Amino acid sequence: MTGAYSFVCQYSSTDRLHERLNQLGWHWQLGDSHWYGDYIAAVPFPGARIRIVDFPDHVENGWRYESDIRISKECTMRMTGIDEAYRQILSQVPAYEIKEIEWFD
Repeated sequence: MTGAYSFVCQYSSTDRLHERLNQLGWHWQLGDSHWYGDYIAAVPFPGARIRIVDFPDHVENGWRYESDIRISKECTMRMTGIDEAYRQILSQVPAYEIKEIEWFD
């Protein structure tokens, strides 16, 4: 099962967003993908992965990032709980204009 979101924040640098996320909770790591380039990822619950891809779009009120959530069959946390926890982290970034988007993987 998967979900995907976009959000806007004031961090134009993925490195700075990475630093901020690690101040807020979970353990966020930088990674690299052949298809999506650099990304930030966390495993907030066993079997769940959240990834924020690099290359944010500059918009009028900040920088728009895209992210996805993937859960495996081993995940015991419900998707609604993962969504709620992720949105709580994003609100502390702070991020705004959080919207569901089409999954991109």
